[in-house]
Amino acid sequence: MGLVFDGGSMFQIRPLMIFALYLALASAFFFRGFDVFQALSLDNETPLLIFPLAVIFPALLVIALLLMKGAGSRESLLMRFGTILQLILIIIFKDWALYLALGFPFVFLVVEIFETRLPKSISTPLSRLVIA
Repeated sequence: MGLVFDGGSMFQIRPLMIFALYLALASAFFFRGFDVFQALSLDNETPLLIFPLAVIFPALLVIALLLMKGAGSRESLLMRFGTILQLILIIIFKDWALYLALGFPFVFLVVEIFETRLPKSISTPLSRLVIA
């Protein structure tokens, strides 16, 4: 018989933090949308052509990550939170999007170092800002 997870010790992102992430996502989406409208007024349709892949797809990934159920460990939830932040940064900084996308392993490394090497007196209060 396999291991059974009872679901009782699930970690969740704080509701206020979820609201802040949705607000940041909406702001980034409208910021890039405004950029598209400015470019279209100058007869440049390139930002409109890259909008689905550069903005809509990462926004859908952020929404999917925010709608996921809780995680079994703090580390996995912090990795999810770091991924959400990285995707929002990819939407905002279009010139650095490739470098940010290539930096996903760095997000996971930072969370791993945060959880394993940082003293609990520092890491626990910081993670409580995100995790309920």
